[in-house]
Amino acid sequence: MAGIKSKERPMKKPIRKKGQERRQLIIDAAKKRLIAHGIEGLVLREVAESMNITHGNLQYYFRTKDDLLRTIFDEEVQKYTEDMKESAAETSTMQGRISAIVDSSLAVLQSEETKLWRALIGAANQSDEFAAILKRENDLYEKTLADELKFVSPDLPEKRRKHVAKIVRMVVDGFAVNLIYEDFSTAELSALKGEIKAMVQQLLQLT
Repeated sequence: MAGIKSKERPMKKPIRKKGQERRQLIIDAAKKRLIAHGIEGLVLREVAESMNITHGNLQYYFRTKDDLLRTIFDEEVQKYTEDMKESAAETSTMQGRISAIVDSSLAVLQSEETKLWRALIGAANQSDEFAAILKRENDLYEKTLADELKFVSPDLPEKRRKHVAKIVRMVVDGFAVNLIYEDFSTAELSALKGEIKAMVQQLLQLT
């Protein structure tokens, strides 16, 4: 019996790994459709067809469209916040941390994935379900940002840090809208980045 069990165990890991890979392929395929067609253009059956799998097979991993959307945006926020934390950790001064936080947050807006957030914002205006997803992702981002601000201003009360984090998130959202019709590399927008950093320092009472 011991010999039989030892042969069966190694097979479980490849099966689990294959499932994780399939799950990620579904997420990636859905992201491409979201970027190209928006949230209304995301149809589970069409995602399945594009991957040459059955609709039922896709629903084994994501039962509903909302389940898939939550996973997509959770993944985006995680990448977004991890980049921010890594950038901030590489600096040695408080002002440097603020600069890294702002730069990394705005740099993300230049990626194609920004279209995902614009699509979600538009859909949230018409749907309570999508509005709930948007709030969830904003809350996750603000929480991570507030935690990072603790390294910048450790004596600042938690409530104030959360308030500053919300302001920064709202400013970044405003940039995302502007970049629909403005060039990110213009001198004016570059100057605005400097003003945002100065604003955050003032909000954290570092100036």
